Amino acid sequence: MKEYLQKILCVFSLGWLLLGSPPVVAYMPFNTDDAGTNAKGGFQVEQYFYTLLLVGQDSTDMGSVSSGEDYQGVGNARAFPFAFSRGLTDNIDLQFTPTYYLQPLGSFSRVANYTLNLKWRFMGDGETGLNLALRPQLIAPSSVAQQEYGIGNAAWNYGLTFIASQFGENYELHFNAGYLRAPYNGAYTVGLSEDASRTNLYSVSLAPVWNISPNWKIGLDGGINTNPNEPAPSMTRYGLVALMYSPTKDLSFGLSYQRNASTFEAAWGGSGAYVSRLQMGVTYRFD
Repeated sequence: MKEYLQKILCVFSLGWLLLGSPPVVAYMPFNTDDAGTNAKGGFQVEQYFYTLLLVGQDSTDMGSVSSGEDYQGVGNARAFPFAFSRGLTDNIDLQFTPTYYLQPLGSFSRVANYTLNLKWRFMGDGETGLNLALRPQLIAPSSVAQQEYGIGNAAWNYGLTFIASQFGENYELHFNAGYLRAPYNGAYTVGLSEDASRTNLYSVSLAPVWNISPNWKIGLDGGINTNPNEPAPSMTRYGLVALMYSPTKDLSFGLSYQRNASTFEAAWGGSGAYVSRLQMGVTYRFD
């Protein structure tokens, strides 16, 4: 019991040190989630950092839309997304995920996007063959000032994601299809923009992952999402490349680079304006 409590204390101490408040939904460092869940009584902590940059556009062109992060500001951003999850049963886990923002700055709390996710795998064992899961999501309201700077909506948001994963001997293939209802306080701006925002957000993504050695994985991730900025094109596309290193089964390090753009050509390296995101971090699992 003492050892168990020491582990819990260590995890939350790390969260407070890095975030200022304890607290990403996905198979990090990908955007697309997998159908795997923690074993009953098992814990998982994911601590990541990302930097987001606008390239080849004015800050007012399309906003800093970056699939996989709830940021709708008009400039660059840097943040520490954190996730803490626990296996309620062998096929259901509960996850809590806030984000601590280094940029943008303003007269508001840097911690936003308090999100609760419940993943239920209703088919498969989470490790072999075809697995299917559902992930309902609830996002607590941010403050009005946070909404004005684009780091959350000042209203309850909620959604549901369908997850399909195929686990092979040397590969994984993950598919997500999601819906998010994202209302906001219409009396105030979103991301310092006077433009209206879409509140029905849809997403579809696919991520193939290859096990190139017992400790290393590489993968791609691509998808299409509703663009929240109403005057902008209704959809944004993204392309992502990722590398994972797992020195043990309980510890993983991840690195990914992503582009969001109005076309897949620009998202996957072609010419045109885009929003880039570099992300890196660590995942730790324990009982």
